Amino acid sequence: MPIELVPYPADEVARLETWLAAPHVKRWWKPHWTAPVVEAFHAGTPVPDWLRPWRIDLDGRPIGYAQDYDALKDGDVWLQVDGVGPGTRGIDLLIGEEDVVNRKHGRAAIRALTAKLFAEAGCERVVADPHPDHWGAIIAFQKAGYRERGRHRFPSGQVMVLTAAKAVWKA
Repeated sequence: MPIELVPYPADEVARLETWLAAPHVKRWWKPHWTAPVVEAFHAGTPVPDWLRPWRIDLDGRPIGYAQDYDALKDGDVWLQVDGVGPGTRGIDLLIGEEDVVNRKHGRAAIRALTAKLFAEAGCERVVADPHPDHWGAIIAFQKAGYRERGRHRFPSGQVMVLTAAKAVWKA
C-alpha cells in the first residue's frame, strides 16, 4: 500500500471540494481548515506560505488530502499546548474516497507526512487535533506514534503530539 504525498494541484480543486462535501468527511472536517487553500486555488493566487496542501495518492490513485502548517501561525490555539513553539508543524488530513476508508491508509499518510516534516530542517514536533469523538482518527494517530495531550481541553479536538525524538515506527 504505497502512499505518496504530492503537492496538491490547484487545477484539482473540484476534487477537493467533492471530498469535503462527502458525508464521511463533512462529519469531522471543519471547512475553515481548508478555506485558505480552496480560496487561493479559485483565485489563482498562492496558498499562504505557512500552509502546504498535499494530495494523498495510493498506488497513483488520488484518495485524500493532507496539509501541514506552522502551528504558531494557526491563530493562538496551539499556544496553550505545552512544548509548542518554533519548529512545530500541525497536520490535518482526510481520506476522501470512501471505498478506502478504514484500511490503514490514514495511518500510512500520517506517517508519510510526519516523516517528511521531520526530515526538514527545524521541525522538532508535529501536532494534530482530531475530533475527540472520531476514534478512527485518534487510533490512526496513536498507531503512527502520536500521544494524547489533554482530551477535551482543546477547543477543536483531541490534542495529539509527536516529537522527532520519539518518531520510531515499526513496520
